[in-house]
Amino acid sequence: MASVSTHGSQDKGPHLPPPSKQSLLFCPKSKLHIHRGEISKIIRECQEESFWKRALPFSLVSMLATQGLVHHGYLASNPRFGSLPKVALAGILGFALGKASYIRVCQSKFHSVEDQLRGAGFGPGHNRETAHEPGRGRESVRHRI
Repeated sequence: MASVSTHGSQDKGPHLPPPSKQSLLFCPKSKLHIHRGEISKIIRECQEESFWKRALPFSLVSMLATQGLVHHGYLASNPRFGSLPKVALAGILGFALGKASYIRVCQSKFHSVEDQLRGAGFGPGHNRETAHEPGRGRESVRHRI
């Protein structure tokens, strides 16, 4: 009889994690647990690409520009530390601006995954067309009045 009960719990679906491994926020209808690997892969890609394609170049260019401005006398250098504080601040700001400028690209990657998941019955757009079937939707309400 014990084998029957364990077999019955396996009929729920092989893709669902066992109850002991489910988090408190687990929702079997959302199917997010299936695509966690893909989402974490996109997050890693966004972090790497934003660093190499935007943050590092913005940081280096802003640091070089600031150093050039200090060297030519457009910005005053610190008597104790020289141009280091201004160059460091320019590097930090360039890094932050570079990361922020890559947000739209990462959002589009997540939207493309979201669109793929919607096709599988995921998201707020799921099953919208069933609300407007003949006899159920707004048309039937208008005809009744």
